[in-house]
Amino acid sequence: MDDTQGSGRPQLDASYPAPPDYYKLFTDTNIQRLADMDHNEAMEDPELKFLAVPPPPKTGSYTVFGRMWQVCDQLPTLAEQNITQLYPDGPIDRVAELKRLNHSVLFEFLELVDVLVKDPSQFSTCTERIRDVFVNIHHLINEYREHQAKETLKLMIQRQIDSKRQATERTLAKCKELEQTIEQLKREAADTKDEISTAVASEENQTDSTVQGNAEQHIHTQITQDGLAKILEAVQGLT
Repeated sequence: MDDTQGSGRPQLDASYPAPPDYYKLFTDTNIQRLADMDHNEAMEDPELKFLAVPPPPKTGSYTVFGRMWQVCDQLPTLAEQNITQLYPDGPIDRVAELKRLNHSVLFEFLELVDVLVKDPSQFSTCTERIRDVFVNIHHLINEYREHQAKETLKLMIQRQIDSKRQATERTLAKCKELEQTIEQLKREAADTKDEISTAVASEENQTDSTVQGNAEQHIHTQITQDGLAKILEAVQGLT
């Protein structure tokens, strides 16, 4: 939709622009007519074309609040911005050109000070030249944006890879620690079983099987509690 008022005058680029004149066409009658009409027919109607949703632009440019925007997001040339290019075309040393333009800013500023002293009415010419220099500097810097985006993306991916690698290494270390703990518990269980057998054999006066069963159950319970405590401590280290 064209960003102009019904009178053909463009809207002002203001913080709170006035609504366009065609807002008066959004009546209940026109809305009903639009609902009963084909989209192509509505676009040809002098009133309903403002109510019909236009197709999204695919090429060229469009205007929003008095500012021109490109459909394809790309860096416009200085010529498209009506700015004088202060560096040569073709392959150039951008660092050297930026330094040269930086010196030009200082020179133009001194010229502006001299003009303000001698003939203040001519200051606008100096300010325009300073503006052109700054726009050229910004344009050269903006040409690095694509390279900057690629390098930033590479850095983000590398950080993610490093973080996942560190997390994997910590997990593997804890898994190894758990395996060692389990092996230690197995050895302790085997040693305890031998101690139980020895203790039972040495008790010549105790032939009651109930006493032996109680002793084995007590020792087994103690081993299980100690083993679970060690495993739980190792698992908590993973978090």
